Amino acid sequence: MKKYYPILLVLFLAAFAFVGCTDYPMDENDMLITSRTGCYMTNFDVLGSDHRTVLVSKAVIDTVAQTVTAQVVYGTNLKNLKPFCSLATDASLTPSMGTWTDFSDASTPREYTVISGNKQIRKTYKIYLTVQQ
Repeated sequence: MKKYYPILLVLFLAAFAFVGCTDYPMDENDMLITSRTGCYMTNFDVLGSDHRTVLVSKAVIDTVAQTVTAQVVYGTNLKNLKPFCSLATDASLTPSMGTWTDFSDASTPREYTVISGNKQIRKTYKIYLTVQQ
């Protein structure tokens, strides 16, 4: 029986190599390319320097006009906010959110591009923040 151990080991490793080396399509950022075409934001939030939301109410996401309009609490420092969003299944975002961002220039909204899972559809959303009166 011991003379079969090397043969069994080789067969096991060969079978593992065939199963473990499945090629999945990946994009340049090592993100899986799927067949999904959904390309939209589903939720948006903004955190202040204390890592708490500064939104007065839920942000309005217009998927047709590709805009996000939100109002932040009076006194919020627009130069130091951390935006977050949720996306359609398998979609990705560029540039990525979750970093400290300056929203103080109201004449130039921040822009983020949502990319569908199949990487064929791109939609650029403009983020408009206003401060509560």
